[in-house]
Amino acid sequence: MNSIFDSDQFNQNLFFPRPDCSETPNNAEDIFVEVESNCKIHVRVFRSLAAKFSIIFFHGNGEVVADYNEIAGYFIALGCELIVCDFRGYGRSDGNPTLRLALTDAAAIYYYLKDNKLLKSILCSMGRSLGSAPAIELCVRFPEIICCVIESGYADPIPLVARRGLHISKLTDEENELFNNSDKIRLIKCPILIMHGEDDSLISPREAKLNYKNSCSNQKTLQILKGVGHNDMMMAKENGYFGGLSIFFNKIINDNKI
Repeated sequence: MNSIFDSDQFNQNLFFPRPDCSETPNNAEDIFVEVESNCKIHVRVFRSLAAKFSIIFFHGNGEVVADYNEIAGYFIALGCELIVCDFRGYGRSDGNPTLRLALTDAAAIYYYLKDNKLLKSILCSMGRSLGSAPAIELCVRFPEIICCVIESGYADPIPLVARRGLHISKLTDEENELFNNSDKIRLIKCPILIMHGEDDSLISPREAKLNYKNSCSNQKTLQILKGVGHNDMMMAKENGYFGGLSIFFNKIINDNKI
């Protein structure tokens, strides 16, 4: 079935890959996950001996794993090991990115990390912006994942298409099942935190509110951070970003008796 989400016109306007030749930090390990023949995805694991849980993190568009080298310490301070994943064609990864492949690659990365015992028993799937799609995909496919965090994520993919200068009036059943975050989020039963900047002009906070409304989790939290937009969430006043994450993760840890 031909889908606009598989078209070069859509994906070449959606993704903005860039290379990375920076050195690996001393506290990190680089892994290359083979997702298909001659195609490996770069994953960086930021280690912590004191970690109580793992976060598989899917970054936003235009970012690479190295962008989290300096930020990783703030996540580690929350009690986790941070595992940041690139998309195809980003950083040191092979291939060309598409939204469909981002979802299947996320599952391949999860299987690799699990099979090689690189994950803590408490696991969070977290995605920022475009990375919200693979983060939600993992939680839908693998109910053993303990919690989910969506930062600046989209809801309905039709506006996502429109922002690429294209037009569709409705989704096919397959497109809705794969790419509609606001519909897929209904299937996630684990605790979920949805964070969004009040001044986000790229993805409206209305999309965060729709994801929150549609979530069927018994433990769901919506946090709209004032004074920040799409790319400066961590600059929220009163430590709103990491403070919000800390409250959420502390409850997860306490509920799971770690």
